[in-house]
Amino acid sequence: MTNADFPGETIYLNVGGRSMDVHIAVPSGQGPHPGVLLMFHRGGLDGCTAHYFKEFPAAGYLTIVPNFYHHCPKDVPLTDCKKFLKDTEVMSEIAAAADYALTRNDLDRSRFFIAGHCMGGRLSFLGASIKPVFTAAIPYYGGGMFTHWGEGAPTPFELIGNIRCPVYGFFGDLDKNPSPADVDRFEAELKSHNIPYVFHHYPKAGHGFQNAARKRNADEIAAGDEAWTKMLALMSTAGAIPGRVPAEAG
Repeated sequence: MTNADFPGETIYLNVGGRSMDVHIAVPSGQGPHPGVLLMFHRGGLDGCTAHYFKEFPAAGYLTIVPNFYHHCPKDVPLTDCKKFLKDTEVMSEIAAAADYALTRNDLDRSRFFIAGHCMGGRLSFLGASIKPVFTAAIPYYGGGMFTHWGEGAPTPFELIGNIRCPVYGFFGDLDKNPSPADVDRFEAELKSHNIPYVFHHYPKAGHGFQNAARKRNADEIAAGDEAWTKMLALMSTAGAIPGRVPAEAG
C-alpha cells in the first residue's frame, strides 16, 4: 500500500501470522548510524512519509518505516486505511520493527529514536510506552491520544507513565487534535511521572504544519522548518543512554 517512491531496502517481518513490509534507508558514510523508527501519518506510505524517508537519512539517521497498512485491502485509499488498525496489533508491529532494528550492525543502539507526525505522533507515544529501547520519543502533534483503536489495550495517554525516555514534542496552537488543552494534559501527565520532556509550541501553526507534501502557508512552513532544526539539535545532544533531564516547555 503505497503511492510514493521508497528507494532502499525492504524486508518483511512476520507479525501475528501476517507479513509486514518494512522500508529502510541507510545514510551515507560509515556506520553504525543513529536511527529513527519512523511512524507514518494517516496518509501512510505517501509523499509526506517519503519526504522524511529522505530527510532523516540526509541528516545522518538510519531510517526504518514499518507499513502498518500492510493488511489494508488494495482498493481502499491510503487515508482510509487507518480504520483497519487495532492498538493491540500495532503495538506488536512496533515491537517487531524495533527488535529488527536492534539486530542491525549499522544501527547505533545507544541513539535510537521513535518519531512520527499526526497519527504517527500518537504511535510514537504508544511505542515508547511499550518498548523501553528508545533514546527519545519525538511526537509531532499526535492526535487521538485519548481514544482506543479496537479493544484490549489502554489508550496511549493512559500508558504515558510507562515511558522511560525523554519526549520531544512539537505542537501547533491552532490545532484541534491535539488542542492546546490536550497538550497541557500531555505535559501534566509527563510531569506527574517525572518523565523528562521538551515541548515546542507554534502559535500560528495548525495541524500538519510539517507536512511538506501538502500546500502550506508561510507560517506553517516557518514553523515546520524551525521544528526540524530544533528536533535535530535535541537529537544530537540526547544522552547515549536514556536518562533524566530537566523538563522544559518553550
